[in-house]
Amino acid sequence: MTREFADRIHWLSQAMPVTKRLVGELDDRSYPRRRFCYRGHLTANSAPVLDWLSGTGVDLTVSSCDPNTVDPQVVNRLRAAGTAVLTSEEDPTGEKDLDTLVRWRPELVFDTGGDLTTALVEHGDPPLAAVESTSTGLWRLGQLAGLPLPVLEWARIPLKEKVEHRFHVASGVWSAVSWLTGLSVEGRRVLVVGYGEVGKGVADLARRLGSRVTVAEPDPSRALDARLRGHATVSSALAAAHTAEIVVTATGRPDAVPAACLDRLPDGAILANAGHSPEEIDLGHLAARGPGRPVRPGVVEYRVADRAVYVLGGASPVNLAAGTTFGDDLWDLFAGVTVLSCAWLLNGDWSGEPAGIHPMPPRMERRIAELYLRPTGRPAHVGRIEEADPVAAGGHVLQELVGPQCHGYQQHHSVACSTLAPGAVIPVHHHERSEETYVVLSGEATVSLDGTDHVVPAGGTVAIPPRTRHGVVAGAQGALLLAVSTPPWQPDDHHEAPL
Repeated sequence: MTREFADRIHWLSQAMPVTKRLVGELDDRSYPRRRFCYRGHLTANSAPVLDWLSGTGVDLTVSSCDPNTVDPQVVNRLRAAGTAVLTSEEDPTGEKDLDTLVRWRPELVFDTGGDLTTALVEHGDPPLAAVESTSTGLWRLGQLAGLPLPVLEWARIPLKEKVEHRFHVASGVWSAVSWLTGLSVEGRRVLVVGYGEVGKGVADLARRLGSRVTVAEPDPSRALDARLRGHATVSSALAAAHTAEIVVTATGRPDAVPAACLDRLPDGAILANAGHSPEEIDLGHLAARGPGRPVRPGVVEYRVADRAVYVLGGASPVNLAAGTTFGDDLWDLFAGVTVLSCAWLLNGDWSGEPAGIHPMPPRMERRIAELYLRPTGRPAHVGRIEEADPVAAGGHVLQELVGPQCHGYQQHHSVACSTLAPGAVIPVHHHERSEETYVVLSGEATVSLDGTDHVVPAGGTVAIPPRTRHGVVAGAQGALLLAVSTPPWQPDDHHEAPL
């Protein structure tokens, strides 16, 4: 493993805290030794999940679902750990790898695209259970005469449709287009083929980046959605191909850009795929016109009559085939979903489930979202009052101990310490949002609540609801008090003017 790749893995351990947390929780578990096949994209940001799987003790084989989305260093890392890896290096179609896996007869399958699960069912040796992570895979499984096993799917869960498709894939697509071509997308005429959740994210982000976007979508409801979001619409890619500078496919189905469409593209048009299947772009038609010529890493030029068109990433998902990864923090969500769904297989949670497609339980999805929203990057903190920065005003010294801007980081509440000299005053004020609790640690304080004074000795507490006018006068010995605020105290919520 190169130093650069080792640094990359270290970076991922920081950028993917959800996956790190889940793997840590599962690390010490033991599982039945079954034949388990993981079939997916072998990019660098898949390494944390694959490292965990290789250490579970199952009989693991890892297989690439797309030869254009394989990082050789991920493969080397797995093989060094003793894991069998199939990558279609000499068989771009992947048929030989599928044949090898069918003969191996895996008992549990994590699939990306449905190829392996479909092949096993058609061969008459279905696995005990499977996971499917893509809508393309669900479509393929739906073409089977019957599905004799339980399949957990997370292709249609809100976390994937509303977050991964709209944000992670979309940002990765446009980052990859610029990365591979060295070109900007601002002002360009962009044709997005398909306006499902992936197409919606790709088209909407392109428009925000300043592109002139046309959406090709045959479904009237989706086309109306695109029109109301400000995009020009056509019912087929053929109708807008002649003006497109960049074409992005997002259907997950073969021939989204067929031969007739390719023949109409203008000189210099760029073709990229955002869906699962490389077959969305008819590369066979382009290759029949003559061999492609690599002009940049990941960019191949094809000639169509007297015009040049450029295909990115071998027509594989461009956000995964660019030779690097994008949005590792958002990928963390789906690596986490992968961990939980693989655990569903390993734990035997599928036993007793009827054959058929089973959506991922909402509790799994909520778990991922809650972990992602949890503040990260701030460790637990032990401190002392004297370490907090003091702010002095007259005889009052204020120190913020805990809160969103403090070393003692907390998101939902704050704690401050007020040291008051004898007779020192905290002027009357109120908070619109925060409720506050005073705890007098030493001395004595007179606390005014909506005009009524209360003498509070050491050990006393005062509960102050929002919009309650309150102030403090220290006693003859001074006072030391804590103020706890929920939500955290903020300067813009301190109002000394009357209500």
